[in-house]
Amino acid sequence: SLTLASVAQSVAIDREGMIKTVVSKELNQVYVLYENRIVTIDLVTLSSKDTVFDDNGIALAELLSVSTSNKNYFLSPSGGSVFLLKSNSLTRIDNSFEHQMQTGAAIFVYENNIYKYGGYGLWSDRNFITRFDFTTDEWELVSFRNSEIIPVGRRSSIVKVIGDDLYVIGGTQVNEFDPLIYANTNEVWKFDLVKGLWTLMGEIKNSSDQLILHSVIDFNEMIIINNRVDDLLHEIDIVKNKIRTYRRTSFSRKLNQGATPDMKMFCYRNQFYGFLPGVNSPNKMILSKRNTDEIFGELVSEEAFYENETSLAMVIPTFALLLLLIPLGIVANKRKAYKNRLVIKKGELYFNHQKITLEPLGMTIFTHIVYAQKQVYSKDIIELIKKPHLDYSHSTRIMNDILYKINYKLKTAIKTDNDI
Repeated sequence: SLTLASVAQSVAIDREGMIKTVVSKELNQVYVLYENRIVTIDLVTLSSKDTVFDDNGIALAELLSVSTSNKNYFLSPSGGSVFLLKSNSLTRIDNSFEHQMQTGAAIFVYENNIYKYGGYGLWSDRNFITRFDFTTDEWELVSFRNSEIIPVGRRSSIVKVIGDDLYVIGGTQVNEFDPLIYANTNEVWKFDLVKGLWTLMGEIKNSSDQLILHSVIDFNEMIIINNRVDDLLHEIDIVKNKIRTYRRTSFSRKLNQGATPDMKMFCYRNQFYGFLPGVNSPNKMILSKRNTDEIFGELVSEEAFYENETSLAMVIPTFALLLLLIPLGIVANKRKAYKNRLVIKKGELYFNHQKITLEPLGMTIFTHIVYAQKQVYSKDIIELIKKPHLDYSHSTRIMNDILYKINYKLKTAIKTDNDI
């Protein structure tokens, strides 16, 4: 049975048998689901009730939770199944099938509609957005009608809806040359959900690898990354292009320790909530709340989150693509960069006077290929990588990844679907 905490700032629930938690900010409630019962916690009063729950034989543990303004749903982690939590039971409502093609898709809600972006399946990543149509109970594609460029498919991205805009941060991408190889991307994109328009905002200044590995917390119009490895909290203001890094406090370290894997610290009405293990009752979890100053410790740094690259999306006629490589060896010594030409000047790469930023090793390899007087072989590029301690297979994977990144940078700047 449920045990209520005597302190007004917390409420205790049974720890054993917890399967899933759902936070519904619009309904001011947290739902903790067990095998045959559900505990509903009121976030305003921190009171709770314990009732019978019927999962109708549905494997709840693997499902992903999402809430609209008045209902709570569970989605398949890879396919199209949609389940409604209603009257303390779970019911499937969709007419879809388990296609297994959107594993790791980012889920978000906009105007009470449920969306999925990206996802992985069959050795490739999706580059589209789907919306669940509550009229047909099926998933429909979202139009990119006004977009001239779109992101390469990805999964495990961090997403945030602010107003009518969807922001997409990082993610993991399959290498188009070798589907068995994948790497994280540092790109930041914005999608106008009204106009159907994608815009490349830029690239994260520091590697996004650590961002997608940690839990994400919605904090008003900002995103918080709970970085347990480095004991830091990263607060991202995507609209103002700022990232502030704080030390974690003792309270933020303790939250959700020993809880189920899907439990995360969350924000509700400018206060932070999370589960703590019971001190005198090890079989209990305590839902506690704290003010902001008890979550954020010392400010470590504040800087721009991404480098702006919106000016890189330039227009170039398709028929000129074959001519691009011809003048590269010449234009480096020209005083003026020609229109619709790639130009190497003082060791930097430009297109229509806009700098294309390549990693140092990527720029070294690109320059070697451009100025080569004869055919360049894989072994020549591997020698430039200068990692003799790695075996040939590992070196080849690194080479393919670098070539993929070079191609993608150039394709984005020149605005073409063809590999340069």
